[in-house]
Amino acid sequence: MKRVFLDANVLMSAALKPDSRIASLWTLPEVRLLASLHVLDEARRNVPVPEATARLEALIEVLAVLPAEPADFPIEGDPGLPPKDRPVLLAAIVSGADVLLTGDITHFGGCLGTAVHGVRVLLPGEYLRGP
Repeated sequence: MKRVFLDANVLMSAALKPDSRIASLWTLPEVRLLASLHVLDEARRNVPVPEATARLEALIEVLAVLPAEPADFPIEGDPGLPPKDRPVLLAAIVSGADVLLTGDITHFGGCLGTAVHGVRVLLPGEYLRGP
């Protein structure tokens, strides 16, 4: 089973656009979707409309969520993420994720398409297109 860690912007996109390709992540067979408390907090803070908030909570219910944030540690091939994004990558690594999906090209752009500490960082569309 593929372990896929989701950044907050992926959760928000799926909640705001329930018929989007990103929302189809929740229907993929043999995929376990993962997140952290940090990611959930960010998504909840940034979803602007009540109907999307209800959809976000429904999406969150099926995720495997890390029970605590990991402590900071040195990352081999560290991409130099800003402090607000570093916990996302750390959690993806600690969760044993195969893939981290993010739409944050600004901060994760330098590591998109690469593996950082064993976690491949991809845009959702790239992942959904397959190998």
